[in-house]
Amino acid sequence: MSQLGRAVAPSVVAAPPPPHRSVRADPVAAIFLLLAGAIGIWQLLVPWLTTTAAASAVLSGAGAGPAGQLTGWRIYRALRAAPAPSSEVSWATLAILGCAVGGGALIVLGLAMMAPLNHRPLGAAALVISLLSAAGALWVVVHARMVFDVGVFSLFGQTTVGWYLFLGSGLLGVIGSWKALSTG
Repeated sequence: MSQLGRAVAPSVVAAPPPPHRSVRADPVAAIFLLLAGAIGIWQLLVPWLTTTAAASAVLSGAGAGPAGQLTGWRIYRALRAAPAPSSEVSWATLAILGCAVGGGALIVLGLAMMAPLNHRPLGAAALVISLLSAAGALWVVVHARMVFDVGVFSLFGQTTVGWYLFLGSGLLGVIGSWKALSTG
């Protein structure tokens, strides 16, 4: 056989195409996204602050829970009911509720990671949602003085598990979305 006037061996002329990778489920990304989504929703239901933080002027109308602790939902409702809230308080209410809504979206995307399809578009959507959730949590931390009427260090001294779930939801979602983007 010849190629442009030269003799070439048949094996060199037609190389077989590279094998195509089969698309399969990504259970590791699914676990990270499902866990991030679950804790994004659970942060509304578990206590955030102890009663020492409940004396804050912003949260005075929230009412304490059965054990004297404020849940994320009660904090959201108190911030939402504040008369003429500042922009920091308004953004904090959006961050708290946005974390829970983003958690629901991460659960749906985590379930989609179990399907044998291209995970990059889903991973990109999960990355945007996770980054927004992490940015909302960072907003609340930076503006703790305006939102909770305590400093950042005092706030961390008065928090319970719900606060840490709120902070960790976006970060765990970023890990799961990176995994989905890296494996496709």
